[in-house]
Amino acid sequence: MTATPTVDVQPLIERQRAGRFWISLFVVSWFVTFLDGFDFQILSFAGRYIKKAFALTDTQLGTLGTVGLFGTLIGGLCLGYLGDRIGRRPSIIVAVTGFGVFMIGLVFSKDYTQLIVLRFLAGFFLGGTLPLAWALTTEFAPARMRSTSVVIIMVGYSLGSACGGPVSNLLIPRHGWQSVFIAGGIASLLVVIPVVLVLPESVKFLAQKDRAHDRIARIMKRVTPEETFEPGTRFVAGLVDRKRFTPAEFFKNNLGTLTVVLWIAYMCSSAVVFYLAFWGPILNERLGFSTSGAATLAAVTAVAGAVGQLLIGRFIDNRGVRTIAIMPALGVPCLLLIGLVSLGKPAYIAVIILANIFIIGGHGGMHSVSGIFYRPAIRANGAAWATSVAKFGAMLGPWLAGMIMDNGLGAKGTFFVFAIFPVVMSALLLVLGRIQRKLPPEADGALASVVEKEIAAKNARAAA
Repeated sequence: MTATPTVDVQPLIERQRAGRFWISLFVVSWFVTFLDGFDFQILSFAGRYIKKAFALTDTQLGTLGTVGLFGTLIGGLCLGYLGDRIGRRPSIIVAVTGFGVFMIGLVFSKDYTQLIVLRFLAGFFLGGTLPLAWALTTEFAPARMRSTSVVIIMVGYSLGSACGGPVSNLLIPRHGWQSVFIAGGIASLLVVIPVVLVLPESVKFLAQKDRAHDRIARIMKRVTPEETFEPGTRFVAGLVDRKRFTPAEFFKNNLGTLTVVLWIAYMCSSAVVFYLAFWGPILNERLGFSTSGAATLAAVTAVAGAVGQLLIGRFIDNRGVRTIAIMPALGVPCLLLIGLVSLGKPAYIAVIILANIFIIGGHGGMHSVSGIFYRPAIRANGAAWATSVAKFGAMLGPWLAGMIMDNGLGAKGTFFVFAIFPVVMSALLLVLGRIQRKLPPEADGALASVVEKEIAAKNARAAA
């Protein structure tokens, strides 16, 4: 009898070179997040038309945005659990199909109640997509590219959000507010095809669940074409992990403080980001811009946010979580300036663009670290719970802004009220950075492990 050959996938993933596999993974993941961003954000661009069509108050419109976010909270938890039970890939297929169907369903709403129900259902499936995509991408990424890989695919989300402006300007005046939801829904259903045909399952997930070793071999052949694997090879990625998930896992083995700080920082980030995202076009219009000009400016600020994400991405991998704190801290004076000073249009445009670079850039950093501290077997749940808990802040944003405006503070008043959130976020990220630097090298998400590998590599090159 011969021993079964065993291969650890983790060193192979660390040594992989960028090639056809990475291009296909990024392109498909990018389109998924692009449509997630478009389908979620399109409500803010269509909001003024829906408000008029259904005779809604600002508070009711804000509540509609909040209900969608509540759907993403529930959906993130449910689909994150599904991702850790049956796999990332099938769960992504369910999520994308679901939000495509219910985006189209929204156009058949006859009253405010139906709008609420259908927006909740669309949000349910939208909420599961991002954490699943992050978990899948980071599990194929070398440690040196872990956070950057999430930032790259999240640029798709920001650009999808930005496309809502020009698409709304093109379609709504001619075909009504329903047209943009139909366009987003159909495009989402079409992208399910490349997801099914191209997107792989996470080999770390399969290996830790001790499943489908022949399938792992086929996927790893795409990741590392130069490697050969004997028939019957067993693949591992750390210890086999068949434990049933419970939320208590996030608070075991010294993870408790880390989890709490991460969740609260993420909530603060989500509150200000979703306030800007949902009310952005309407705030621009109330501050003197035309309807089309307000939508175009909102689209430009979304692109600026994508730039901010790219700026911070590589620093997180090299210098850790605390570098994210710089971005929201720089956003605070921008929000205060808009809220407290009378700015002309050119100055307002410049400041709101800078605010979005810093605020959304910091939020992108939160995405990239939401699941990295949890072991692969619960990573989709880790990212899903972090993003779902953050939705409490996201739900607060649109609703609180509507309440502020309905109670007399006006559009400018919302900016200085919301400046408090990035202040708290920055402070918590500094705390989280200190926790990360104290993690042992073998811990998931440890900065020390990356640094030590780089030092070891330099020493090896020097010795050679």
